[in-house]
Amino acid sequence: MSRNKSRSRTALPKGRQAFGATTEDDLLTGEPRQIPSASALSVRTLTSGGPISTLTTLAARCFVENIQVLSSNERLWRYVRVWLKRLPDVMVPKLFNMLQRFCPNLLSHGFIALYFLRGPSLVLSSALPGVLKQTIVSVARNDSLRELHLIGFDKYSDSLFASLVSHLPQLRVLVLRGCTQVSVKTAEAAASCHFLTKVNFNYTGVTPASLGSILNSCTSLQVIKVAGISSWSDATFAKLFDRLSETNTVFANLQNLKLRQLSLSDVSIQPFLARCPNLKRLDVSFTHIRRSPFDTNSIPALEKLTFTSTNVPPTDVIALIAGLPHLQTLALGALGGGGQGSFVSVGNPSAMSMTDESLAFLTDKLVTLRDLERVSLVGNSKLGVTFRGNGALTEFVQKVGRRLKQLNFSGLQYLRSRDLCGLVAETNEEDPPRLRELNLNHTGVDDEAAPYLSSCSSLVSLELAGTKITSQLLASRVHSLLINLCPTGAGLFPIIDACPKLEQLDLTSCRGIKIADRRRFFEVWEREWKDT
Repeated sequence: MSRNKSRSRTALPKGRQAFGATTEDDLLTGEPRQIPSASALSVRTLTSGGPISTLTTLAARCFVENIQVLSSNERLWRYVRVWLKRLPDVMVPKLFNMLQRFCPNLLSHGFIALYFLRGPSLVLSSALPGVLKQTIVSVARNDSLRELHLIGFDKYSDSLFASLVSHLPQLRVLVLRGCTQVSVKTAEAAASCHFLTKVNFNYTGVTPASLGSILNSCTSLQVIKVAGISSWSDATFAKLFDRLSETNTVFANLQNLKLRQLSLSDVSIQPFLARCPNLKRLDVSFTHIRRSPFDTNSIPALEKLTFTSTNVPPTDVIALIAGLPHLQTLALGALGGGGQGSFVSVGNPSAMSMTDESLAFLTDKLVTLRDLERVSLVGNSKLGVTFRGNGALTEFVQKVGRRLKQLNFSGLQYLRSRDLCGLVAETNEEDPPRLRELNLNHTGVDDEAAPYLSSCSSLVSLELAGTKITSQLLASRVHSLLINLCPTGAGLFPIIDACPKLEQLDLTSCRGIKIADRRRFFEVWEREWKDT
């Protein structure tokens, strides 16, 4: 049997997020989180076949890889420090970001303050041990800063951030995600940055009224993210309208709006969206909306729509999608499980409103969307109940799924391997599936899925946590199609053979695979299968 050769395999660098890592759209709780440490991710990095790195990137990478050796030689390190000071401002953010990913423990406050608080953009995270209060205060020296990201600093006061922002009048992008004490003072300071195009106040204490100050002052705003602010409600949101009512302002430049995990209902969201005629990306997941948030006569040209864990009925979703010809991303996780990430509602199948019948109607609409690339149906636990193996899920995979780049079926407990048969081309002239990311976590998928998954030659990330997939399959259980595509009848092995771009496998809780093999399955494949 002909097998594809792995181009190169190395360990994933510390701090680098793997392709296909879980995003907020994939989660069934309102709170974002990292991939849990108990997960069994098997990862390889394929080093060839991608875009050629620039000379400056190669030089920066060489410096980062050798910084420990360089810094241990005092004479050499003096020479290096001279060149760090001479580094052009435009290159500083790139080198600093690489250092944060690969050797964060080497970045002390003094080192950061001396060499990296310049340039057009800056990213600092509370995960960096060398970032102190004085590091943040020192950022104010760079009054030409255009883009500032401060992430997860929950111990510092609103006054500290307000003072910093007030010294940065040229800011275009301000991200303060997870800085929980950021509130009114910082928002009022941000309102003086008249060139702002993006603000991210996710998981802060910013109020709706103070956001109104920014909206009135920063007329070029294109992105607003205010997810997970516990104090927001219909009552507090009314104060925002009090500020806007005098001018009846329309936010013509606003393209990306994230209201995820806010205690807002239709009474607040619908009139606000009426002021946003040019939206392209909207996230109202984990809110209390119950109807489509748009008037049928004024639907913007959305490219991304996220309704995860809302009580919007499937009929409204289907009708809305009919008016979105340019839609690229659609997240309809746990429809009917409305609320702010409630495990009770999400874990209750009877609460879900997406059924096989609804999916069939949805499929008919999605087939017409030529630009659609990503769909999430995570957690819709009624899907697959009515028909198994030749029903709505099978039809969706065949007509829509194989055209996508990303598909999330996580938590569809009635999904079976046979539902994936539509991934296989019906004729030799038909192109293979475009899928690059496929999430089948906690579904009923087993080894019979091997031939269907093997047809996805462009896969980069495959998540199979909690499934019945195994490393090998007894020949007596091999389906006839599996015999043709995978003659030896080995479960995961032929999938890796057929998917040369595959970089990540999530095998968490796959009991058919040895615990010791789940994090190093690519190595197992090389040792036991590739060259045999």
